[in-house]
Amino acid sequence: MSKGEVICTSINEDNRLELFSKAKYLVLVDPKNMEIINKVDNPALTSENKRPTFAKECVKLNATQVIAPHGSLCFPSYFILKKANVKIYVAQPGSLLDHSDLRVYPVNWKEILYSSYLAVKERIFETMGKK
Repeated sequence: MSKGEVICTSINEDNRLELFSKAKYLVLVDPKNMEIINKVDNPALTSENKRPTFAKECVKLNATQVIAPHGSLCFPSYFILKKANVKIYVAQPGSLLDHSDLRVYPVNWKEILYSSYLAVKERIFETMGKK
């Protein structure tokens, strides 16, 4: 990894990966040592378009890579990150961010399809819960 690279991902209080739409924090991480260099409240939690809001914030913060917990990367989020030339990887939700066994995989179309299905399902249940 070259100088200036930064990972963007989503975690909870215990530094475990969580879905973009549910995590408490958006963090920027130094890929060399996996130390958190910036931690902010997850903007997706207050947005109607949760996953795309998270992706836009990663781009705005100049992330060069994203680790998307499985189920986080819907079509709009993928296109936002791809258009900004951000490298996209997937990991299991619940994985410890700083754990040496954190396994990441390049994103594939099955992940995007599954994440899009999950996003629609979440939106439907949110809408039903409001009535």
